[in-house]
Amino acid sequence: MTDYRKIDHLLQYILTLAGEEEWDNRELGPIHLIKYLYLSDLAYATDTGGETFTGLPWRFYKFGPWVEIAYERIEPAMLAIGAKERIFSTPKYDDIKRYSKVDDRLLSQLEEGVPLVICGPLRKAVHEFGSDTESLLDYVYKTLPMLKAAPNEPLDFSQVARKQKADEPKTEQEALTMRQKKKRKQAVDDLKRRFQLRTAPKDNTLVAPQEEPRYDDVFFEGVEWLDLLPGEPVEPGEAMVHFHPDVWKSKARYDPDLS
Repeated sequence: MTDYRKIDHLLQYILTLAGEEEWDNRELGPIHLIKYLYLSDLAYATDTGGETFTGLPWRFYKFGPWVEIAYERIEPAMLAIGAKERIFSTPKYDDIKRYSKVDDRLLSQLEEGVPLVICGPLRKAVHEFGSDTESLLDYVYKTLPMLKAAPNEPLDFSQVARKQKADEPKTEQEALTMRQKKKRKQAVDDLKRRFQLRTAPKDNTLVAPQEEPRYDDVFFEGVEWLDLLPGEPVEPGEAMVHFHPDVWKSKARYDPDLS
């Protein structure tokens, strides 16, 4: 269930977090605020079996994760904390909005209402990407719920919960056992390597020196012939590429062994 108070609170927290950064990274636009809001829900879902903090119905949209309610809450949330608003234009876009708020005391107050599982990852993301739209979008697009969805589909946050539970030990005893297994395997591998070095036969066979290639007419004619095998070179130009819709469900999007 969507909780507007949580949405407003997180949006305000995100902006005041940015207020700690250098002056050129303190201003955030709607697209930055929404992506950081998504990353907050993503961090929370890894610890709650896939349940998000805000309850927002995130979907795969043009610019990554998107939900209309979050966009609608930005302006009232910013007004409530007296955020500074700047509007400007570029040759490509008109009426671009940027918000900023530098207030350490407010930041501390807001942080008290944000779960710890969100604070760390969110602070790290805001510090790393700031208002760098391109880098932030690239990072968000590569998160698991996005990689497992097609355009306009709802995002499944249970994917990250299952992934975390499979990769991370649940108890301190499990963590200790995993470290012991890793050390034991490393010791065995080292022992095998030393044994192979001691038992490897010594080869005193002389190796004939490698002859230098001859760069004569025959060599260059052969290179020219090889260059012609693929056919005529492709002339530079513009083209429209169409992908089958099944590409969005391809394992190559999210399986690191196939990337």
